[in-house]
Amino acid sequence: MSKSKREPSYFEAPAETIVIQEIDPLPQLEQVVRDYAYKNTSIVMRIDYQATTVLLNRHGMAGCLHRLCTDLGFQNPKLGQQLVDRFPKDGLAWLVRALTIYVHNAEKLAELGVDHAAVLRRLLKMVERGVLTQPGAAENGFENEIILCGGWMQASLCATPLNVEPAVLKRLNGLYFPGGLPGKRQLIGTLDPGLLRSGMQTALTRVLDEQLKPWTPPPGEKLERVDFTEMAKIADFLQGFVCTVLTPFPLAYADGPLYQAPYSGCLASSEEVTVDHDTLLGWMSNRGTRVGRDDVYGSPMKAANFHPGRPADQEVLDQIYADLLGEPEFAGKVARLINHTPQHASADGMTYLLPCYPNPAERPREIWRWRMTRTLIHEFMHRITHPDVVGAAGKVDQPQILKEGFVEVFTALVLRRLSDRAANDPELCTLILGPGTPFTPPPAAYLKAGYGQDGVDAQTITNEIGLGQVAIGYFLGDVKRLAITEPQ
Repeated sequence: MSKSKREPSYFEAPAETIVIQEIDPLPQLEQVVRDYAYKNTSIVMRIDYQATTVLLNRHGMAGCLHRLCTDLGFQNPKLGQQLVDRFPKDGLAWLVRALTIYVHNAEKLAELGVDHAAVLRRLLKMVERGVLTQPGAAENGFENEIILCGGWMQASLCATPLNVEPAVLKRLNGLYFPGGLPGKRQLIGTLDPGLLRSGMQTALTRVLDEQLKPWTPPPGEKLERVDFTEMAKIADFLQGFVCTVLTPFPLAYADGPLYQAPYSGCLASSEEVTVDHDTLLGWMSNRGTRVGRDDVYGSPMKAANFHPGRPADQEVLDQIYADLLGEPEFAGKVARLINHTPQHASADGMTYLLPCYPNPAERPREIWRWRMTRTLIHEFMHRITHPDVVGAAGKVDQPQILKEGFVEVFTALVLRRLSDRAANDPELCTLILGPGTPFTPPPAAYLKAGYGQDGVDAQTITNEIGLGQVAIGYFLGDVKRLAITEPQ
């Protein structure tokens, strides 16, 4: 039997006809040189892909990327090929355009102090995410994304002059030190430990009873469980809505969580929060500071001459908390309430939401839906707070202004805009309030900065310095714009 003839492979070709070329076709770059101005800012970026097109045609994608990265200060000769091996063609096309823009505008960026190494790291992070706005997108989406995610917007905003009189900053800085600025005459007299103990015990007991009451179901019934799939849809909508309402500040934090996992992927039930000694103390400190300065609860800290900057006063307060938690019934109530309290966990980035609806006799469902939405906004603000703001809170006597007060300022602003839109948008109304529920406005109290005196102080600072300046401080970490002055 003769040997059969070998059939030719469709993937082979005579040696003389093989041409070395890119596996994927190279992107077609625009050849019109133009300037793009980001709306309502001083940013004007030159867009010129002509030289990059020459590089692509001569050296392919790997060689072109190598040259662009070299122009940004990187000397790794294998980087271009490593990027080609690592990313899909649409990501590479996005990256070569983004790098071109930053290379061509390097002089402007240098004047703003932009770190080129950070730019490349951020752009690569965007390609890794795989959620990219391609050229030609509506409303200059691609150009805006490049400016934001690379750090250009952040540097530009932080270069904006503050234009606030030093005397105003000094006066507002005093809000963080209600007992008097460090090294200056102190304004609070001697602490009355007994009065502080009785006042804080009364206030915290009242808070526990008030906030636990809605979580007792009607006789013979169970509380309705929250649908977290539904909450995830609201969370994803709110992430985009917050960024739109507060543009460009949240997205300008180029290293922030908005360029990581989506908000909807970071939700869990507060039932999952582990209640240990530190968690109990954290609740006591948070709520204690909240009610201790609130006239609704008798302002027990003010009444007892509590000075937050005096270590001895803080030791007395810590002992009061420890003694209260030493009472099994009190500690049990705190533990139960923690599992029925929304919170943002900075350690893992998770947002813990309430697991069920309250007793309908205590809270109408439509009002609670607004409460849940407000909570999602509030906790999202914690998620996108710049870490330098949290760090600054550790250097003042009244840290809750920074930790909670400004969160409330932005939460109230976003909820006001959301309410206005939902009133005229049936689809959004259904998302927020649930199917079949006619539009019902949120309570007036939800539309104002809460958290007692801390919210009042944060709103005062915002009113005097300006929302834009405060947003730069809060979202981008330039804390002097929050009236944090040196020396402290």
